[in-house]
Amino acid sequence: MRPSRLLILLTALVCLPVTSTIARDGTANYSFAVFVGTGKYKINDRDIYVFRVPLEFMLKEADYENKTIGYTLLVPAAVGVTDYEKLGDIPDLNINDLQTGSVVPGLEALIPITSNWRISPFGQVGLGWDTESSNNALVWGLGARTRAWFRDGQMWLVGGEVLWAGNNPKDDDDDKSQFSRLAVGGEYKLQTNWRPLGDRRISWHFRAIGRLYTNDLDFPAPPRKESIESTMEVGISIGIDKPINILGYKFRQGGIGYEWSENLKGIRFFTTFPF
Repeated sequence: MRPSRLLILLTALVCLPVTSTIARDGTANYSFAVFVGTGKYKINDRDIYVFRVPLEFMLKEADYENKTIGYTLLVPAAVGVTDYEKLGDIPDLNINDLQTGSVVPGLEALIPITSNWRISPFGQVGLGWDTESSNNALVWGLGARTRAWFRDGQMWLVGGEVLWAGNNPKDDDDDKSQFSRLAVGGEYKLQTNWRPLGDRRISWHFRAIGRLYTNDLDFPAPPRKESIESTMEVGISIGIDKPINILGYKFRQGGIGYEWSENLKGIRFFTTFPF
């Protein structure tokens, strides 16, 4: 396997959690992908591939007993490739095929409301670039997530998100774009006593998530304009207790999901519950 293909394969395996990509003048702009996720997506007759690394680092743990706020450093990065022809399930990729990239760091506050409920406002700003046109764009996002958890033998998670994100190209004010999204979902954790990795127990997770775009998410170029109004997703993942530390990133869960709407079908790869 060539080193370039190996790099992409490793990225796809590590990057886990689209819904959002904007095409411009025939070239895909994946700046928004940093807010959405890894996967292969089909929008009618167009195949789009996104690889995302959702790195985050805990700066301070939240204390739910004493209502002390915690903080998380967000450092998500994404690369994207698209082909407007029919492709096989796995494209023959190399580094030259990576058309766009983005890195959008930010800060998230974890605010305890009760012992099992938190609200997490966040803000992010960074850069997206297009390797084919040498253009770049300011990418930003603001919003808040909420999560509650309940234990009844196993564990239930419920949560939601409000997101407002934008993409401002440096050289073209006409191509400025933004979208807003509401999301709500739930996840059920089935804990097992299976320990294939020594002292680490395995758990199964089943989730369903709905997303509503309060202004349609548009895919303007070629072969025709498409809009996404809402999507649904179902997924299954496997969890590891305790997590595996990979260069400071605590990997504790990974899975696969299927996302769909009237004119979008996508296979998603993700890590933890997104809220």
